[in-house]
Amino acid sequence: MNTSSTFEQIAAGRLIAILRGDFGGRESELVTVLHAAGLTAVEVTLNSPNALTTIQRLAAQFGARMAIGAGTVLTVAEVAQAVDVGARFIVSPNRNAAVIAATKQRGLVSLPGCFTPSEIVEALDAGADAIKIFPANTLGPTYVKAVRAPLTQARLVPTGGVTPEQAREYLAAGAWALGIGSELVGKDVWQAGNFELLQRRAAEFVSAVKESAPYQ
Repeated sequence: MNTSSTFEQIAAGRLIAILRGDFGGRESELVTVLHAAGLTAVEVTLNSPNALTTIQRLAAQFGARMAIGAGTVLTVAEVAQAVDVGARFIVSPNRNAAVIAATKQRGLVSLPGCFTPSEIVEALDAGADAIKIFPANTLGPTYVKAVRAPLTQARLVPTGGVTPEQAREYLAAGAWALGIGSELVGKDVWQAGNFELLQRRAAEFVSAVKESAPYQ
């Protein structure tokens, strides 16, 4: 898979499911449910137990059908580690030009975290493919709409506290994709192995995307 195919895979579903925490080795089961619901991208955060092993396993099992990436990537060394186990995109909570450069040099899709318009422009200038707006729950859909007015080239990915109802608002405001964590794969899902709940939540998010206008 090359950068363009990874980018297209994320764009196809417009949802990035974020796995953060100790899932007790049940990540493959969770991702099977997410894939069946229509999600096309999964991010495993590096501050999760055995994150690199999980990425490697998911990349081997789902890599032909989904984009598997690494999140909470803070250093160039972590970019290299993620690449070595099969990650195809890199997500960070911050904007680090060195991390962006290393990501692009290794042929991966770059999604650094930004909060202000200046950070967004600096990240794009450094080579970022899309921008993680984080924490989105402190900014809201109106912020996305306002930023997109002068920065139409910025593909924004609001992340943090996004519910299915807010997903519709963010997409209507011009978001390219959405990062979904505990609102989709919360402790009530993975600690209890409640895959029916996960299936319902995933379906709600996928419906929000399908009901929204195409990205422009």
